[in-house]
Amino acid sequence: MNRAAVVGGGIAGLAAAYELVRHGADVTIFEARERMGGVIETRRVGGYLVEGGPDSFLTLKPAALELCRELGLDDQIVPTLERRVYIYSGRRLHALPEGMFLAVPTRLWPLLMSGLFSWRGKLRMALDLLLPRGEADDESLGSFVRRRLGREAFDKLAEPLMAGIYLADGDELSLKSTFPRFLELEREHRSLIRGLRKARFSGSLSPFVSLRGGVGQLVERLLAAMPGADVRPSAPVRRVDRREDRWRLVLDDEAFEADAVVLAVPAVAAAELLRTLDAGLADEVGRIPYVGSATISLAYPRLSVPQELDATGFVVPRTEGRRIVGCTWTSSKFGDRAPADQILLRCFMQERGLGLSDADLVREIREELKETMDIRDAPAMTRVFRWPGANPVYRVGHERRVREIESRASAWPGLYLTGAGYRGIGLPDCIKDGRATGRMVAQRLMRDA
Repeated sequence: MNRAAVVGGGIAGLAAAYELVRHGADVTIFEARERMGGVIETRRVGGYLVEGGPDSFLTLKPAALELCRELGLDDQIVPTLERRVYIYSGRRLHALPEGMFLAVPTRLWPLLMSGLFSWRGKLRMALDLLLPRGEADDESLGSFVRRRLGREAFDKLAEPLMAGIYLADGDELSLKSTFPRFLELEREHRSLIRGLRKARFSGSLSPFVSLRGGVGQLVERLLAAMPGADVRPSAPVRRVDRREDRWRLVLDDEAFEADAVVLAVPAVAAAELLRTLDAGLADEVGRIPYVGSATISLAYPRLSVPQELDATGFVVPRTEGRRIVGCTWTSSKFGDRAPADQILLRCFMQERGLGLSDADLVREIREELKETMDIRDAPAMTRVFRWPGANPVYRVGHERRVREIESRASAWPGLYLTGAGYRGIGLPDCIKDGRATGRMVAQRLMRDA
């Protein structure tokens, strides 16, 4: 037989299922929620296109772009319209100096002219040109940036820019698992500044792109490309067992048998599914921590916003003590996201916002926008999206933990794990890992047929 079960209908699970279908496998996708897509959620609200989760994907990692083109979405790919980013510091917005790569300056003059940093901070960043290489195989992102570029570079740039991706404290995050390129630059060139100056970035596309109808278009097209798959929303799997040479998935009202099973759910959920099968594996998987977040979209008449929105948005350092970590100026970032006379904004709040009601969340966000952007009018439209426990945290040693998980899982033929908790958080990483997992499962099924 060649029956495969995919548990989890997020982008990694769908990518794995898509690859399995392409290789002729009999695929069933189980998703606990009523809809497929995981954290990808695109809604049309009147004349607005609102993204609840990711609104774009990185082109430097090609997996998402390649999949879009493979699915015939070439004419739907749209670049960001503005690339400038602001940093909120000292009660005002500062433009990110040109030539900055995260917290690494590659151009001297824009850095010298920036009011974001003190002269002491600027000189400390320049010391990267003289400092020796580090010796650790892995360290936290926070310790690495402070060691190479100083505290100001971390507090005012690296931490807030990183928070928009990982939603975690930089002193917890593994450098090797989140920004391995920095580790490579230090090893190859000693100085990050020297290394990035020598790098050659090519390509005509914006670093970030989206789809004309929102990222949800990718989910719709993926599902349409798998007409033979059995897609089961609102079908939570409670337990995974091994019976002789087959896998058994226990649901509320049935047991489903398969020759291979792909767990494409958050690591915390995967650990619970595996608990009765292999407690040691479940413990290791369950040690990957997760944090929650919320996104709040608000629309305003253009005349209600007192400043020109000439960028993709702004991020907020923790040291500013604000309740939001950033704000995307959605209607400036992409075209056709709002009516011509309206502006659409999207704010981000970390774990603490999840306990508030929608009304209280919107009230807090309005207060933040009053302080940061001087917007005082009531919004014409609001939408709140909550993502409890949706964001994995790659702590120092994460890569080592994943190797241990892979080693333990290999003792169970036909069991595979994929998703944001293991080998990459962004859409391109999840798509790449999901497709690679699907190919491995397909090869196994064909070998055992």
